[in-house]
Amino acid sequence: MDSDEFDDDIADEDFITALEQVSSSIGGQGTARNLQNSTPQVSKPTSQQDAAAVAALELEDLPSDAFSSPEPPQSRPPASAIISGPQTARSGFSRTSSGNWRQTTLFGGSISGDGPRPSQPTTARVFRADLPPEARTHHAIDEEAMKTWVYPTNLGAIRDYQFSIVKNSLFNNTLVALPTGLGKTFIAATVMLNFYRWTKTAKLVFVAPTKPLVAQQVDACYNIAGIPRSETTLLTGDIPPALRVDEWEARRVFFMTPQTLLNDISHGYADPKQIGLLVIDEAHRAVGEYAYAKVTKLIRRFSNSFRVLALTATPGSKIETVQEVIDNLGISHCEIRTEDSIDIRQYVHQRNIEQVVLDPSDEMCLVSELFTKALKPLTDKLTSQNIWFGRNPMAMTAYGLMQSQKEWFASRGRHANQGVQHMMRAVFNVLTSIAHSIKLLNFHGIKPFYDNLVDLRSEQEGKGEKGSKYKRQLIQDSNFQEMMDRIAKWLRTDGFVGHPKLTALAECVLNHFMDKGEATRVIVFSEYRDSAEEIVRMLNTHRPLIKASVFVGQADGKRGEGMKQAQQIAAIERFKRGEFNVLVATSIGEEGLDIGQVDLIVCYDSSASPIRMLQRMGRTGRKRAGNITLLLMRGKEEDQFAKSKDNYEKMQTLICEGSRFNFRFDLSTRIVPRAIRPEVDKRHVDIPIENTQDTSLPEPKKRRVPAGKKKPPQKVPHARWSGDGIPECGEHVEGRRESEAG
Repeated sequence: MDSDEFDDDIADEDFITALEQVSSSIGGQGTARNLQNSTPQVSKPTSQQDAAAVAALELEDLPSDAFSSPEPPQSRPPASAIISGPQTARSGFSRTSSGNWRQTTLFGGSISGDGPRPSQPTTARVFRADLPPEARTHHAIDEEAMKTWVYPTNLGAIRDYQFSIVKNSLFNNTLVALPTGLGKTFIAATVMLNFYRWTKTAKLVFVAPTKPLVAQQVDACYNIAGIPRSETTLLTGDIPPALRVDEWEARRVFFMTPQTLLNDISHGYADPKQIGLLVIDEAHRAVGEYAYAKVTKLIRRFSNSFRVLALTATPGSKIETVQEVIDNLGISHCEIRTEDSIDIRQYVHQRNIEQVVLDPSDEMCLVSELFTKALKPLTDKLTSQNIWFGRNPMAMTAYGLMQSQKEWFASRGRHANQGVQHMMRAVFNVLTSIAHSIKLLNFHGIKPFYDNLVDLRSEQEGKGEKGSKYKRQLIQDSNFQEMMDRIAKWLRTDGFVGHPKLTALAECVLNHFMDKGEATRVIVFSEYRDSAEEIVRMLNTHRPLIKASVFVGQADGKRGEGMKQAQQIAAIERFKRGEFNVLVATSIGEEGLDIGQVDLIVCYDSSASPIRMLQRMGRTGRKRAGNITLLLMRGKEEDQFAKSKDNYEKMQTLICEGSRFNFRFDLSTRIVPRAIRPEVDKRHVDIPIENTQDTSLPEPKKRRVPAGKKKPPQKVPHARWSGDGIPECGEHVEGRRESEAG
């Protein structure tokens, strides 16, 4: 017991009073019982004199200076100030509800003069004591500018959740998960603005999966954050390497796809040590071998002093997936909001979801019956090996067939003779290639199904006798030929609709435009390009009320070319201007695109992925209430959507709790020196004139050499490779040295 806890002049009367208070507060137990047990010859005190005698007996074995104090005597509090506390707290200190330690009396009571004090701001930032002090960043910083961080008020009222997310993102590697339409682009632009102010030469890089997504961020940085256009550039793989090297030397803010950034660092065009901020859009892709994960790990091999800001609407469909994103990007802090979060509820517009459940048409039933008969010789071979057990062939899926093949070869097929194994492998290959056609028939339409089988037949006929024996048997089957003839005849009939979804879609879109008028937009999502093109053809029969256009990826299909990135951007602009009012998109339109005022979303097919489902629904309800219509076939597709919805709600609950994630504090440096504590500066950011004069994307252009002048030697990227196969980046030489040429 510390001697300074008591004064050496405590009167016996006060001591006895405190003793009685303690005894009464613990119900006659504790101290009184201990006194009786330790001094059985002394009866219970009935007066102050008797109590004094008991106290004298208890203290007679202590040395005379046990309660002496070298400190000057202090004024002791009145007896009423001593409040009894729990008997167990006799160590001289107790923990309060806020987690702080308070000095106590001998018997665990707290002194009123030492009660809880109002919290006051500390003079220094609290740092993790379990981590070693980090070294000062190698980036050249502007300490005067770093005393403040700017929050632009150009968009009007400040949203509290955006302010909080920006503030945390400046000092931590942060994963931001916000529902679509709530300002992730603004958050990214604000963080980029502050790192642009704070650093003198550091490179700031924004990466997104597609060029249209990159273009959106370029606009925000110009017109919200006010980053000068002359300091920015947009790099793609189409730009010559020498020109990319020039851009990395001359610019500070870069917009690109992750594949381009990975390529530039790997080839030595860019110095990873100069990157001070990496903003990643659609960060849920940072799993497996995707370029997001690779480029972040590659930069970290050269430097750990860079900030990561990861943006997404859907961090993942499983806890393990979200943890993988956290590990790959070095995330130390999460900012996750759902549509039910209190601080964003006022900004979320209502979305009315309607499910339209449909049954197969008579034509679909006839086609299914004929195709089942044509497939019977193949399915009988599965049944003979106890694989299929007479299931409905029209329920086959490619994944299910591959799993069955794997299980059979791992069990019964291991002991089959080689001829049976070859036969089963061939049968599985044919059925797996046909499974996609079955899916098209069940969920998309007769025409896409027919086109897919025409391609299969043409491929087999082109190979002749060298083709698959079982494919040849299938296309020569009488039921198969009858089915194909019937479909060809139907397709030549005017007004033929190959799927009940097409009829329901036309009715839904027509009713929407008749109710809302011309000042509205509609997006239809379909998983496959063939289906999307059939939808556009059908909707355009209702011109001029409906003007539809397709929006697909860059890859070329068997019956059409893809859309280049410039074409995709142009299509979005035409859609915003109203040149067409219905956009029929594949998965390329699901992620992140700000397509303007879209009041109706029609999901032509259901996705089992909660990420894709949420991305689709997020295209509406951004600035006003929106409607979502789901076209579902009764049975499997209906159940699939219910499963996807339940999975999404469960995952949102787990992600918001956050207790199951292991954050990477070891990979997140503060960058801002500890002595500097930036204060917020909320103000209107001035937009440079150069940002408003040219609205095109900041793509570098080849410099023309004036006539009569000799073309200067190209800067040839050069990298000295380290022992582990990674270049020591950031070096280049002018042209080729004569000594090396010799």
